Amino acid sequence: MRRLLIILLLSIIILPYSFAQETSSSRLSKVVIDPGHGGDKPGAKGKRSLEKDINLAVSLKLGELIKNHLPEVKVVYTRTKDVDVDLIKRSQLANREKADIFISIHCNAAKNPSACGTETFVMGLAKSQANIEAAKKENADILTEANYAENYDGFDPNSPESNIFFALYQNSYLEQSLSLADKMQKHYTSNTKLFDRGVKQAPYLVLYKTSVPAVLTEIGFISNEREEKYLNTEKGQYEIAASIFQAILNYKAKMEGRKITTPSIAELIPQKVIRDEQERIKKEEEERKIKEEQDRIALEKQKEIAAQQKEKEAKETDSIESKEGTNGVVYRVQVFVDKEKLSKEDSRLKELEEVWIYNDNKMWKYTSGYFNNFNQANQYRNILKDKGYKDAFVVIFHKNKRISLEKAKELEEQFNK
Repeated sequence: MRRLLIILLLSIIILPYSFAQETSSSRLSKVVIDPGHGGDKPGAKGKRSLEKDINLAVSLKLGELIKNHLPEVKVVYTRTKDVDVDLIKRSQLANREKADIFISIHCNAAKNPSACGTETFVMGLAKSQANIEAAKKENADILTEANYAENYDGFDPNSPESNIFFALYQNSYLEQSLSLADKMQKHYTSNTKLFDRGVKQAPYLVLYKTSVPAVLTEIGFISNEREEKYLNTEKGQYEIAASIFQAILNYKAKMEGRKITTPSIAELIPQKVIRDEQERIKKEEEERKIKEEQDRIALEKQKEIAAQQKEKEAKETDSIESKEGTNGVVYRVQVFVDKEKLSKEDSRLKELEEVWIYNDNKMWKYTSGYFNNFNQANQYRNILKDKGYKDAFVVIFHKNKRISLEKAKELEEQFNK
């Protein structure tokens, strides 16, 4: 840690001079694009995608826009495929190429699934714990790199002291980096529906080791379902890339002291991508309407079935009551009891006639047949016993309510008076 402190203190005096010597040009002629993570370092994980893949897709689209609209500007990538690149090598590439700007592209993530928006960082001491934690998460990638302690001057991403030492570092390109970051955030806001989380400072190692104007931009939250879906569309990726490109164009105009016409977002996104997105939205809308119609039909069918069942039960009740006689007494044979309500097609009911089910004391009770007097019901009970229903016995109902034999006789006597 002492070694780190000495180097950082020396950098306050030495770095501004040496960096200025290396980038004395007043023209923007080279951009290094850094797709964050890659290979066995996937970065943040969404429900359906990985950060490394989105970073690369947006980076390649950004490079394509620069080549098509600013052919005089050379584009250099830290990676163009799914490979891991050490943080030290990313910054070394920018320094070796004497880039005019360095842009590291990332996706954000949070435990809160509603967290959303874009934010762009420049090198500096984080002013909030959230920014410190975000930097620590990105910086932790160095722990898998060979000789990381030597390459990063003894920096330990898990040490609070390391983050404090960053406060001593004076970035010669802070003003330029802030200018580029601010332009990027403004164009994100103009071109997308993403929330603007602003420009911030944080101790990102990839920025600390990069000796040129540099930013690390978080283009959205992969942990947010809506933003993850957006970041996985071609149109969404082009809108992000086009926003960064417009910022570069504005930065270039200011740097070179001349006016440069900025193409609109519609001019920067390929027409095929726009048409495909329109078709995708149209298809989703059609699928939504189809599903709504299917749900409506299913609901209507459920209502129809319920109505039919109610009608059937009413007819069964009328049929039973018509055979009960005017005294309203009916005799049935109860065969068994179960905690579950069985279908009338259940195998245990297949040899039974006129099955009637009622619930009593949280138990479902199953009866068979209906008769006008006890003797008929008792004869049927004997038949069922011979078929294997050993526990069968006669039960009596009046208006579908179970009554005793004495009550049944009383009702019959009243009827016969």
